[in-house]
Amino acid sequence: MKKVLFLFVIGILAIQMCGFAQIDQKALYQKKIKSYSNMKGAGIGLTIGGVVMTAIGIGVIAGAPEDDWDTYEDESYDQIMLGAVVTEVGVIMIGGGITLWAIGGSKKAKYTRKLNALSLNLNPSFKQKFSLAYRF
Repeated sequence: MKKVLFLFVIGILAIQMCGFAQIDQKALYQKKIKSYSNMKGAGIGLTIGGVVMTAIGIGVIAGAPEDDWDTYEDESYDQIMLGAVVTEVGVIMIGGGITLWAIGGSKKAKYTRKLNALSLNLNPSFKQKFSLAYRF
């Protein structure tokens, strides 16, 4: 009788631990989904900002007076250098933004699938005692 009671208590504790583990896992997945959503949003913003900066830099270069560009004292040289720096910063922003956008979107989709696949049915049908389902 003691063995049966002991096994029953261990079984109840195991079921409760599965439920707590699922709640912890669910909270972890929700936290990661939020984090990667923010990462994706930052990537989109960085990409758009990079496109704008690149366009501004090209516009500054195109708007420079057509003086002799080989001399270092002209005002056109300063304007061309400013345009080149702004364009380079814009291109770097585009590269970083696309990377963040892609990684954030991919990881968000991955953890969304994992969150949707995790379920513990504590209210099963008539013939089941409990069920644990993991879809992959």
